[in-house]
Amino acid sequence: MKHIRQINSVNTNTYTIVLLDNYNGIIENHPIFNAFPNTFEISENELPDFVQYVSFEIEELKTIITNKNNESI
Repeated sequence: MKHIRQINSVNTNTYTIVLLDNYNGIIENHPIFNAFPNTFEISENELPDFVQYVSFEIEELKTIITNKNNESI
């Protein structure tokens, strides 16, 4: 199953994936990648037995991205 996972949770008992219920775009374009670069990646591996989920509101991610962009100006 294709999913977005938190990189540092791989091979741990806290494998973390992003819920995509509130996102209907292309997974590769999810705003999580701009909001938290180098933290999440796309995986097509099978999910382990234990998984925890994290959910972000798309508008919240857009605000984080805007704030980061404003800080770099």
